[in-house]
Amino acid sequence: MPPIPACDRNESRIEAKGLRKFTASLKNVKRAAPPTRLVFYEDLVATSGGALAMLAVLVTAFTSFKLLDGLSSILIAFMMIGVAFRVGYDNMVGLIGVAAPPEIEERVDRIIFDEPQVTDIYQMRILQEERYYHVEGLIELKKGMTLADADDIKFKVREKLLADPHISDVTLGILEDNGIRNWEPQTDD
Repeated sequence: MPPIPACDRNESRIEAKGLRKFTASLKNVKRAAPPTRLVFYEDLVATSGGALAMLAVLVTAFTSFKLLDGLSSILIAFMMIGVAFRVGYDNMVGLIGVAAPPEIEERVDRIIFDEPQVTDIYQMRILQEERYYHVEGLIELKKGMTLADADDIKFKVREKLLADPHISDVTLGILEDNGIRNWEPQTDD
């Protein structure tokens, strides 16, 4: 089987083959763009609703249990209402903004620490709005650097972060290393 199409892989940054595509898509749907999520949820309800309706028709045609037809219609309606609420909630969260997932924080962390002159991250905040991330932080640099050199490093780190297609905005400040380890990456403990 071919890998996931390029548009899906670009949105969620995953690769899956065979039946793992289905579980991977369910697991990573929140990473997709709002229009993609809407279509995904609608298709999921349409497919499962169609299967449920077909099952109800078969059961009511061959048995005397006629109530299943009405129950399946009600269940399909609840699934459709659930999709409407879910899409509304996703859009609300996208407009307000939420904290970025830990894997995004780790990726930003790695990019910042790839610069040899960076000794620590004093503080950092990554906000997600829709599918784009805004990074704000203070990075600590080795002691004794001139302001011009420190400024060059800040802009270099900023450009590396902006090279990520999902990061739309970066605001960095610089500090001289205070000798105290301030940054502890998030863990899933």
